[in-house]
Amino acid sequence: MEQASVKLDVARNQELYMELVRFGQTEQVRRRESPVHVKREVQAGKPGARFMVDPRLGFNNRTHRLWVNQLPPGGEEGQAWKTLGHRHTVEAVIYWLSGYGYSIIDRKRYDWKAGDVVCVPMFAWHRHVNSSDDSLDYVASTTGPLSMGLGQAVYEDELYPQFWVHAQQGEDAVRALTPGGSAAPATHDETAGLTQAQRLYNEQLSYAYHEELNRRKSKVLLKSEDIKLEATNMGRMAYLVDARIGFNVKALATVMAEVPPGKHSGSHRHLYDEIDFVLQGRGKVIIDDKTYEVEAGDALAIPVFAWHQYFCAGDEPLRLLCHSTRPAMENLGLVLTQHGENANYA
Repeated sequence: MEQASVKLDVARNQELYMELVRFGQTEQVRRRESPVHVKREVQAGKPGARFMVDPRLGFNNRTHRLWVNQLPPGGEEGQAWKTLGHRHTVEAVIYWLSGYGYSIIDRKRYDWKAGDVVCVPMFAWHRHVNSSDDSLDYVASTTGPLSMGLGQAVYEDELYPQFWVHAQQGEDAVRALTPGGSAAPATHDETAGLTQAQRLYNEQLSYAYHEELNRRKSKVLLKSEDIKLEATNMGRMAYLVDARIGFNVKALATVMAEVPPGKHSGSHRHLYDEIDFVLQGRGKVIIDDKTYEVEAGDALAIPVFAWHQYFCAGDEPLRLLCHSTRPAMENLGLVLTQHGENANYA
């Protein structure tokens, strides 16, 4: 049966164009109206993931989300995943808030404790095991919204093989960290005098293979004792997950920031999504012209290009975990960071 063609008249074409013209202006309104502050009370509940910031909850974050999770005790016993765990075509950063245990990532074991950071390579099977006697908590951020927006979000779970997309193609596909397998591509002999077009096409054919290797070489675990807060114009910071320090991330980055009692951070704004999780202390955050009182366990969804600054109001330092999709925007050539006031401490 012949498929009907879509026909657009002049008026409809003009309407579509004007949607593009108006988008930037209406986006400013969406950012101002989007939720920003999530109190820790929303975390109460049974073991399992509890989403704090997600576009499906009305937030204007387009590129990543944040949730907290609780794992029951008991080691391997009582854990739902026994072999593979799950994997996804999104980048993930996990900060362990309490307890101790280990993760099996791409069939390798990584032991961790509270305060450590795990960055799961994209599409690597992984599962987490709580080895302590009590339930433990962690906070995680992933680039799921970005992958879903691109139409490239694939989640494969050992508990639901009926929904597998790539793993159903065989053992090689199960083991692969790049969707569709990781076999070296067949290319023309490099000594045969390749045209520029053929050379560039060969690079395209071999990209997934080399990406597979890079993911297996990527840094996965950052121990708490290796986190060093250093002085910057914004205050004391430590880069935890970043492509420039050994992690094979293309979209997600994480820093830790700390503000001493009675002090304030610098102020800045940037053209990328940021989600903060308050690890310790209490204080206030000024975002554009609004003030939010925060304490440990709260989350903040910083609107794109909104000025923000942090103030410590308690007797202990205000410490934050700050996830952003700066790398994704850098790769698109859309990053602008503007610095305002400096921090009033070294």
